[in-house]
Amino acid sequence: MQPSLHERIAVVDVLRAFALFGIIVTHAAGAFLAGPPPGNVNIFGPADRWISELENLLTFGKFFSIFAFLFGLSFAIQLDNAARKGTAFAGRFAWRLVLLFAIGFVHHMFFSGDILTIYAVLGLVLIPFRKIRTSVLVGVALLLVLNVPGLVLNLGQANAPPPSVGQQQAAAAAGQAFMQRAQHQYDIKRAGSVGQVVRMNITESFEEKISFQVFTGRLWITFGLFLLGLCAGRMNLFRDTGDNRAFFRRAALGTGLVAAATTAVVIVHPTSFRIASTVDALASFAFSVQQFSLAAFYASLVTLLFWRRPRGLLAWLAPMGKMGLTTYLTQSVFGLMIFYGFGLGLMGKLGVATCVVLGMAFYVVQIALANWWLRHFSMGPVEWLWRSLTYFKLQPLARPALGAA
Repeated sequence: MQPSLHERIAVVDVLRAFALFGIIVTHAAGAFLAGPPPGNVNIFGPADRWISELENLLTFGKFFSIFAFLFGLSFAIQLDNAARKGTAFAGRFAWRLVLLFAIGFVHHMFFSGDILTIYAVLGLVLIPFRKIRTSVLVGVALLLVLNVPGLVLNLGQANAPPPSVGQQQAAAAAGQAFMQRAQHQYDIKRAGSVGQVVRMNITESFEEKISFQVFTGRLWITFGLFLLGLCAGRMNLFRDTGDNRAFFRRAALGTGLVAAATTAVVIVHPTSFRIASTVDALASFAFSVQQFSLAAFYASLVTLLFWRRPRGLLAWLAPMGKMGLTTYLTQSVFGLMIFYGFGLGLMGKLGVATCVVLGMAFYVVQIALANWWLRHFSMGPVEWLWRSLTYFKLQPLARPALGAA
């Protein structure tokens, strides 16, 4: 008989905190711009150039992939809890997602890089998939996370008839308009007021975020990661057993080799949004495979390291992962206060290397704060709000004093 999922699995919290490390590095490398920069605005020297290239290879998209996978895993855990208690699941989970969308939308008003709104919408789509057998879900998930739909579309684009003169002119005009919008948004975030940022984010930035999700394939890649997380939960992969350790050792080896090979491809032929040939389409596909395989390698390695020493340094990450929503949102507060015009206004004034160091330093502060907070409280403040609104009742927050009856 397999163990229930209802007990909190420490390694999942560690993985969530680990994902948040990569997320703050990614956001900090772009000065929390969450959009296309109008040129190399934060490349001031060789160190910045190297850090920027390494960030693109080693963190961009990889840690968001782990975060999305863990969302699907949490879905499986909540589904198991509901089944164990004999309570209804779909309605309560859908309400939680409505609340998550509201939290995410407020977040997006100030920071257009928000992912909570995307997760909330895709989470609703996930609900009916809970009844599909695991083998089918794994197949569908792999097609999505490897961006096979994007490969098909890119191959079609690469082998389409050459564009006419009119189409070339229209494409050039669209590219110029895109760069003008990028400059406009950069200027507002760098020097604009809170009101200007909010107005921009709830209009053009929201539309562009949806367009980016579809155009790059991130929308269905994220959903595929949700499905993989659901499957992992069903299979109890994150219970520390001999079979699961063997599974993650094989996963680390296999995904590590694939990640090394595809990283070499990406270095030789960097991907871009311009697909002019079959080689471009295959290079873009290689980047999708590299993102997934490297994310899987990271997750497998961290899982094995934690199981080897569950009371080691990685255990310090667990409180941060337990209050992952609060951690994610406070990272944005940090970024806005440091880089945006209504904060210190350092966007464009610091190089990538300095920005990344600042992000990593704040992450260390978050580790200490999370450990302190959860010694006194049972959950993060945003988690408490979310849970209270879910059940229409204020939830207990403070931990009972030691020795209390």
